Amino acid sequence: MRFSAYSPAGCEKFGTRFLLAALLLCLGCIGCASSSTIARRALEAPNRQFKPSRAFRQLAVVATNFPVQRVQVGPPPARLELMVIEPGDYGAKTISRFTKHRSLLTGMRAHYRFNFGLEFLEYPPRPKLETNNIRGTIFLLPGYSSDKNYMLGWGLALAQAGYRTVLVDLRGHGHATGDHIFFGGIERTDMVQCLDLLVRRGFCEGPVGALGISYGAVVALQWAAADSRVQSVTTISPYADPGTAVEAFLGAKTPLMPKRMDRKVAGIIMTNLAAQWPDLTTETAVRGVKRPVLFVRGESDKLSSQEFLNRLLAVAPKGSEAIVVPIANHLNTGLCINQLEGPVTNWFSGHLIR
Repeated sequence: MRFSAYSPAGCEKFGTRFLLAALLLCLGCIGCASSSTIARRALEAPNRQFKPSRAFRQLAVVATNFPVQRVQVGPPPARLELMVIEPGDYGAKTISRFTKHRSLLTGMRAHYRFNFGLEFLEYPPRPKLETNNIRGTIFLLPGYSSDKNYMLGWGLALAQAGYRTVLVDLRGHGHATGDHIFFGGIERTDMVQCLDLLVRRGFCEGPVGALGISYGAVVALQWAAADSRVQSVTTISPYADPGTAVEAFLGAKTPLMPKRMDRKVAGIIMTNLAAQWPDLTTETAVRGVKRPVLFVRGESDKLSSQEFLNRLLAVAPKGSEAIVVPIANHLNTGLCINQLEGPVTNWFSGHLIR
């Protein structure tokens, strides 16, 4: 059985739901709401504002076959929801590819479509009960407004490589609770508490790693900087800081909003967060990580640019590496599992050591 999660018309249209927050902030807000109001809205829990896309609701059906753990964290109080996939062969195959197209709408210029799906030799996939020879535990952290189901492809790929994978609904995302998000200020402590509880429950064996995408990538780095138990991080499409991310999202998806408003909203968010957590830049997190990091960006990703990646590599621990996925942009690099499965699995094999 095959589940096709996305088959968009073009790369720039891919994953629009991830930026609906910015779009909705502007629709009905321009001229009738202050920049402070928009900034406050941007920090409210995404799962209270937006519903998962219909495409990923298909994957939620598959996800019901795997056990769920709930973990209380805080302060401020929140309950995270985690999906655990034990290592084993699930007969799962990921499909992620770009195809070139030409159309009159683009003046016959070539553009690319990105297609993503999961195929199963047997459906539904059955959770594995045998947990011998676990190579390690890898936590998977999705991007802004996404949930753990978005990480199902990575969860299955790494489980089939011998790792227990833990797919995380961060606070304010998916089925987790929490009124607001903090761009890592609180979330990194959430993850420390989460690991503590899973160890006590016996759901975390061997060395610990993390893989995150965009918002989740930055949280993974901040967590690793604060928790020496995290031996290895793969960070896909990280951004420089919360203000840069918010300004880019608003600029991309709200063309009617003046750029000065984008900058003002981003500035307010940065100021408010920095008042409590002055260390939320990604470069600061990388400086705090003690073990090598694998950085991944898409060739067309302007938010996670090559210049920015070079800056991170310059301050990262010795032995850190970088991968650039051809064609991919910020919104689809994290789903390029066919392109990245081999390098990422090899990376964890070499850096998650008992």
